[in-house]
Amino acid sequence: MSTLPFAPVEEIIHGVVVFDPYRWLEDRSLPETEEWIVDQQQRCEQYFSECGTLDALRSRVRDYLDVEVVDQPTKVAGRYFCRRRDPGQEQASIYVRGTATRPERLLVDPSDQGAFASVSIHRISEDGSLMAYEVKHGGGDGKAIHVVDVETGSILPDRLDTGYARGFAFASDKGGFYYCHESSTASKDHTIRQHRFHEPSVDQVVFRLSCSRGSRLVLIADSVNLGAIRIRQEGSELVSDFFIAQQAKPLVWKQVFVNKVLPYSPFLKHGHIFALSFDGAPNGKLVELNDNGCEIRTIIPEQEAAIRQLVFAGNRIFTSHLRYLISSIRRWTLLGENQGSIDIPLDGTIQLFPNQSETETGLFYSYESFTQPPAVFEYLPEVGKSRLYHQRHSAVMHSPCSVERVSFSSKDGTRIPMTLVALEKCNRSVDTPVILTSYGGFGVSMTPQFSVFVSIMMELGAVIALPHIRGGGEFGKEWHDAARGRNRQAAFDDFVGAADWLCASGETNPQRLAIFGGSNSGLLVGAVVTQRPELFRAALCIAPLLDMVRYEHFDQASKWRQEYGTTAKAEDFHAIYAYSPYHHIANNVDYPAVLFVTGDKDDRCNPAHVRKMAARLQERDQQPSPVVVDYRAERGHSPVMPLTIRVDALARRIAFLCRELNLPVVFGGCHETVCS
Repeated sequence: MSTLPFAPVEEIIHGVVVFDPYRWLEDRSLPETEEWIVDQQQRCEQYFSECGTLDALRSRVRDYLDVEVVDQPTKVAGRYFCRRRDPGQEQASIYVRGTATRPERLLVDPSDQGAFASVSIHRISEDGSLMAYEVKHGGGDGKAIHVVDVETGSILPDRLDTGYARGFAFASDKGGFYYCHESSTASKDHTIRQHRFHEPSVDQVVFRLSCSRGSRLVLIADSVNLGAIRIRQEGSELVSDFFIAQQAKPLVWKQVFVNKVLPYSPFLKHGHIFALSFDGAPNGKLVELNDNGCEIRTIIPEQEAAIRQLVFAGNRIFTSHLRYLISSIRRWTLLGENQGSIDIPLDGTIQLFPNQSETETGLFYSYESFTQPPAVFEYLPEVGKSRLYHQRHSAVMHSPCSVERVSFSSKDGTRIPMTLVALEKCNRSVDTPVILTSYGGFGVSMTPQFSVFVSIMMELGAVIALPHIRGGGEFGKEWHDAARGRNRQAAFDDFVGAADWLCASGETNPQRLAIFGGSNSGLLVGAVVTQRPELFRAALCIAPLLDMVRYEHFDQASKWRQEYGTTAKAEDFHAIYAYSPYHHIANNVDYPAVLFVTGDKDDRCNPAHVRKMAARLQERDQQPSPVVVDYRAERGHSPVMPLTIRVDALARRIAFLCRELNLPVVFGGCHETVCS
């Protein structure tokens, strides 16, 4: 397509003329948009048809992915539940077993609900007799909720249609459930409803609050109380209001607090109100509240490392922490007694699994590293030790891995640490291919994790560079705030600083340097490509935000104003517009080769971002480097695609980088050319 079917849009926003030539591509219903997508799919197929590496890459990717995978472990009323995908299966199923040693029993199989259906555990009743599970079709954030009788395996007729799940709780009398489940269409009110089993009448609204733009309501519960958390914008701050009701009197609600500035997270456990508070405690503290919202005591005082996760288990609380990139899990009583740390591996990433029961005292957690696929452990408090619950066995790399810690100075002089990962046999030089990635937002920390993409790129001779840029959470709230809102450019400066250091130190050169990232990290990729295009040879940009001037107009992205700011405010707008990738594409620049990945089911980072950005890059005369769009109707933000599609998608991403970096595909002495 070489001509615009619709006229470009020009707007004056806070005194700035904003040019938007592809506004029409926001409308998915237009036949011209469909034509554009079909054209992109043809271009994509043509690009990869010229690669002679896909078969070898698909085979190697499948070696890694087509293995037994177990996740979502939990124990309720003596029963173990988990989700498992066996080799050869496209999607995972949900299983239950009576004890740790008895055989598992299949509880939910998604295979009869369509090729793109996936299931996961949502909630389990306190007695383990009922399980609510999620059903997704494609990768959107919306999900249906179904209920299964655990004893008989029969699916109940009581269900919630596809929507945004904001909370679900089985009633303590076992007669039904409470839920907050919002549709994608606009509504005037947020509601919590009560459903009674086997009653065909309309579910009763037990709580109602008005909606505002970007507001949302979340239901929490324990065996005694229901809680309603409304999150909304108040001036320049995100605030929360909290209300509670007894399950025995679900129509009688009491206001606990209003206008509490986030982050502030209340919990209901054992009939008590707790909250993870950051008031005067940048690393967080756990407090108990009375029903007037007043702090009556501190359970867990602020620690030297931020609380990353928190799980209640019986009469204990488990917290995870990250300090100097070292993870720890600590134990506490409900009275605040510190019972020390759990013995865990220290060189990887630890994730706690949520506990589905108020009475079970154990804990499930996972461990992974750059070379270790995820392993699931169950901590047994009665013996004070962990046991291996499941170890994922994936393909084995042919050489040990080396991890090196370095640091560099960003544009403003801030020292930024960076992790370099490579196979020990890798002969590093100025011609070494380097793959650079980071996240830089929402307080997300870059910690050692097992990645099939990373593993295969290292097998092929690449070095992986992970700068711990500002906007992440590696060094607490201040590190996050340093690149939040109007400070966002600091994250991009840090990332560019990493690329400059890699080239200046002789680790690589711009023709052998590629970047990748998805979601917020896709914004990072888009921003640095437009700001420093000469630094990179290729960019892999997955499910990104790219038109930041209009990001609030898509789906539910207005809830991210606390992270990015809002264009309704002049100062925020000028900061956002200054880095918005879509608005900074020059006509006379050959930008790096780019592979965009998106799909119609992405309702978190709307695919219009990719459509508009790719169109603007492609329709210029000065773009001999390829701009490819891998677009699938079923693809969304959630990684729930069937195995075969995941294998092919990952093989394409690796093939793209190998082709653009001129990197041969060699596995165990078998050599494939870069392109045909």
